[in-house]
Amino acid sequence: MKELTVELNNLLKATKGDPKVIEAIKNERALFPFSVEGSLLAYFLSIGEISFDRYSQLNTGYCRRNRYLELFDMAPRTYGQTWGEQHIRSLFPRFIKATKKTMADVYPNFDGEFDLWIDGIRIEVKASRANDQKGKGSLTSRAYLHSEAKASGFKYHFQQLKPSCCDVFIWIGTCRDKLLYWVLTSEELLRTNKMSPQHRNENTGVNGVKIFEGQIFMTEDELTPFAVKETDILKAVLKKADSVN
Repeated sequence: MKELTVELNNLLKATKGDPKVIEAIKNERALFPFSVEGSLLAYFLSIGEISFDRYSQLNTGYCRRNRYLELFDMAPRTYGQTWGEQHIRSLFPRFIKATKKTMADVYPNFDGEFDLWIDGIRIEVKASRANDQKGKGSLTSRAYLHSEAKASGFKYHFQQLKPSCCDVFIWIGTCRDKLLYWVLTSEELLRTNKMSPQHRNENTGVNGVKIFEGQIFMTEDELTPFAVKETDILKAVLKKADSVN
């Protein structure tokens, strides 16, 4: 929205349009799919201050910069669990969603310890959204572009990590214009020495107990050793799992 706001402000400064009409547009109540910004652009189109080609360029640029913005509107559980798992399975249908039913023959004692399964590999999927944590307003209004996340040294936060319950992690970083992926084994996670307890529950928050549940904050630079391209996620999971077997 920042880039579009700049463009609109420039148009408003130079416009020869009717100030009363412009003020009325700014003060009008807009409900989706209409917006004040859209109405202003429509007005500038109608008086010939921008061409339809320029309008199309603005629309294309906005969509490119915000192609994943809707993910910032999702409730945390819907985003982190439902969307993350479904997204990975949509890319690679070979991954099996782990449930009591699908694991009955191969993992009869399954109790929700991991998310996906393939060729005997237990996989946990986690996702984290990059946003300005010092700003005010909704999560969507604070969503970072990938360039902004890198420049700010944003630390991606992955929660409820249970390395004793899975073999490989798939982590997804979400910026409003880009998705990032990291694949690492449970052993690699522990070797980062960055995981900290998330709960005070003695059964999940203390290292050394049967199920240790923790969280981690890492920048994109720190996550570089585990970075993979979207097309290589499945290959990376199989390779990582093979390296520890």
